[in-house]
Amino acid sequence: PNSPIDSTDFSHTSGGPRTVDDHPKGYPKLAAFMNSSDNFLMCRRFDFLHTRVLLHRQDELAEMEKALIAMDDEDQELDQLSLESRRRDDQRPEEPSRKSLMTKIDGKLKDYDDLITRIRRNVAIPRPLDRDYGSLYKWIDDIKPLCRVESKFIKYQDDIIALAEKQEGGWFDGVLEDTLSIFPRPFTRASSSPSPATPVFLRAPPTNTLRPQFILSSSEERKKTDDEYVQLYSKYRVDVLARLILTVVAVVLLMVPTAVLFLVPEHGILKIMLIMIFTMLFSAALSVFTKAKRHEMFAATAA
Repeated sequence: PNSPIDSTDFSHTSGGPRTVDDHPKGYPKLAAFMNSSDNFLMCRRFDFLHTRVLLHRQDELAEMEKALIAMDDEDQELDQLSLESRRRDDQRPEEPSRKSLMTKIDGKLKDYDDLITRIRRNVAIPRPLDRDYGSLYKWIDDIKPLCRVESKFIKYQDDIIALAEKQEGGWFDGVLEDTLSIFPRPFTRASSSPSPATPVFLRAPPTNTLRPQFILSSSEERKKTDDEYVQLYSKYRVDVLARLILTVVAVVLLMVPTAVLFLVPEHGILKIMLIMIFTMLFSAALSVFTKAKRHEMFAATAA
């Protein structure tokens, strides 16, 4: 027979999903908050340390290179045959031998090449949007989950990298979220379909006493935290709204000049100016709202 389901089976202590507020203050709470959205997944790159180690390894190799050249020059005068025969050279009893030095150089080169590869990979990681960094900074500054010394990592903005890939038009999505946040609550009520969240940390709580239910925020996002200072927006819904707006902009930029040229009397210079202005506006829209490459922008504009 099936055993009855105890309500404690769904409690947080039974291993079920926990909200940010259910975690104890400290690293658990900070980790939960950063994990609440991909936009908060960021850390330091330690550019200075990478460069410092790179310079150290570089000088070690330079020193070994100098020793190898000195050994070659010495053998050129005393034992030319050892330079012409690797087998003879490997049989040399004295230390350091060229063989042992080459082995050390090979090991150092592997470490050096691995370091270069890691630095190149880290440099390619993008920085977070100022909006996302600012949200995390404000949350840490207000909640103070860590001690003062260990919270200083968030102050190195130039050294912070985003672990999640930037969304196309991420800054525009942020503008939409900030704009919709100032609308009256009745116009921004939400449905309950779950989707990934984009966080916004507010300086001040909502004006009403109830939890705001934005049209861009699902019930799943609202369950992640009870903090009235935090609003979580659905990436999917924000992306849909952004695409609708951009579609309207694209249609306007294409149709308005056509309509104007149809209505304006025969004035060649005026028509040329209109075509030039709207072509420039269309190119600017491509550059600002998309990640189009230069040749893609050129092809789209020429079409």
